[in-house]
Amino acid sequence: MPQITQSIERIKYHQDVPSLADAHCHLDLFDDPATVVNDAVSKGVSVIITSGGSRKGNEMTSNLAKGLNVYGVIGIDPTFAAADHEYVEQSIELIKKNVHLIGIGEIGLDVKVEDKSKPDIQKEVFMEQIDIANDLGIPVIIHSRGRMKDVIRILDEHPADRAMFHFFEGDEEQARYLAKKGHMISIPPRDSARMKRVIKEIDLTNIVAETDAPVAGKTPSDVRSVVELISSIKNIDFSEAAERVSDNVKGFFHI
Repeated sequence: MPQITQSIERIKYHQDVPSLADAHCHLDLFDDPATVVNDAVSKGVSVIITSGGSRKGNEMTSNLAKGLNVYGVIGIDPTFAAADHEYVEQSIELIKKNVHLIGIGEIGLDVKVEDKSKPDIQKEVFMEQIDIANDLGIPVIIHSRGRMKDVIRILDEHPADRAMFHFFEGDEEQARYLAKKGHMISIPPRDSARMKRVIKEIDLTNIVAETDAPVAGKTPSDVRSVVELISSIKNIDFSEAAERVSDNVKGFFHI
C-alpha cells in the first residue's frame, strides 16, 4: 500500500475553499489512499480521520495515520467481533506506538451481524473497548446500525467519556439526548427528512461531518456536500459551517 508522505504538506489549497474535516472514512479500502488524500487536501480537506475495524484494517490504518492531514482510530467493529475479538489488546499496543491514533473505533452493535455460537460477543467487545478508551483518555467512535436503543442503553450503564456516533441513524429525540451528554453526532452524506430534522434539532457544537468513504461518499472531499447541507439547515454561511464543524472534529479528537 502506498504510504502517505510529507509531500502532502506542500500542496496548495484552493483559495476559495474553507478548511474542511472528514470525521470518518476508511482510507484502507482505497487502492491508492495517498492519491485520495492528496486530492482531498488540494480541495480544502485539512483533516481526515480514517477508521479501522478489524485486525487487518487496524494495521493498515496505523500505517496510514501519519499526522499532517491524516489521523486514525482503530478497534474491532461488530462485523469482526467474533473473529477478531482476541486482537482487542493489540489495539492498545498500536495506539501506544503511534500518537496519531487518536480514538477507539469504530465499535458498537449491528443488527445485521449475529453469531449464534456467541450471542453476546458484540456487547462484550463493545464494552471492553469503551473501558480501554476511557483508560487511555481517548474517545470512542460508535457504529449503531439498527441498534441505537441498545447502544444508548449500554452507554447509560457503561458510560464512555467521549463518544462520536458515526453515520448517525437515530431520530431527533435520541440526538438531543446524546448531545446533552456531550457526545458528537456525525452527519453522513445522506440527505433525508430525518437527517434534516436531526441537524435542525441539535446545537452545532455537537455536530461533525463525515463521508464514510468509500462506503457512502466516494472520497473524503465529498465532506463538502455534507457541510453544505448543514449550512443550509442551520441557515448560516458555508464558510461558518465549515469552520465550526471542522473545529468540532479537532476539539473532539484533541488535534
